[in-house]
Amino acid sequence: MHSSLRKRLIERSGSISPTSSCPSTPPLSKIWFQPPTIDLCIMNIEHREKVFELVTNTFFRDEPLNKCLAFDLPNEAAEFTELVISIALEDQCSFVAIDIQTQKIIGVILNLIKHRLSSTTITNNNQDKFDVNNFQSEKLRFILGVLKHVHGTTDLFEEMNTDHLLHVVIIAIDAHYRGLRLTEKLIHASLERAKNVLNIKGAFSEATSLYSSKAFRKQGFQVHQEIIYTKYDNIRLASLAGEHDRCQLLTKQL
Repeated sequence: MHSSLRKRLIERSGSISPTSSCPSTPPLSKIWFQPPTIDLCIMNIEHREKVFELVTNTFFRDEPLNKCLAFDLPNEAAEFTELVISIALEDQCSFVAIDIQTQKIIGVILNLIKHRLSSTTITNNNQDKFDVNNFQSEKLRFILGVLKHVHGTTDLFEEMNTDHLLHVVIIAIDAHYRGLRLTEKLIHASLERAKNVLNIKGAFSEATSLYSSKAFRKQGFQVHQEIIYTKYDNIRLASLAGEHDRCQLLTKQL
């Protein structure tokens, strides 16, 4: 993303009312008397700016680890968000939800296709870009360390007997559109495309909150392994001793 675009988004963020991400927060008990008509479509370059805005002003404001570490938003989230969006656009397996009447992007799921690494491909693979040391924000590096720790020494490619996996990285929903099962629909659309169009045999995600874990398990994901935040770091993550007390690695065979 060009620096001028990032500057505009950062300047505008102060006037944007904080909304809550889904599945990081529970759905509102809102009743839609006339639900909006919503279209799900593959994310493309035209969606980039609005997706960046939605993610930095919903997901990163409400995700438990980011809240606990008190991210400076949108600045500390920008580098990671830009990278995920860029690679997701290349992989063509991410979806946006659009309100047909307003043409507003009201939800997004950012998915990456991970490839089994070999000694000949490791230097050219996008996965290298997510090395912890590549990011300026210490708080972001800390979170990526937590996510890496929950994987442990697990080789999901070996366990699922495949060379390609779908990685669900971020799901963000505009708070005004909760209660419409958008999270479920976005995950389902992603899995269907991964399986039937891209011939991917498995999917995984790191759920950092109770609600995200529930959303994935409703779509058939299973908890592979988990870590308790306070056992990982009982000082920096001391406030995460409530319902969002763990990070889980969830997987699904497709």
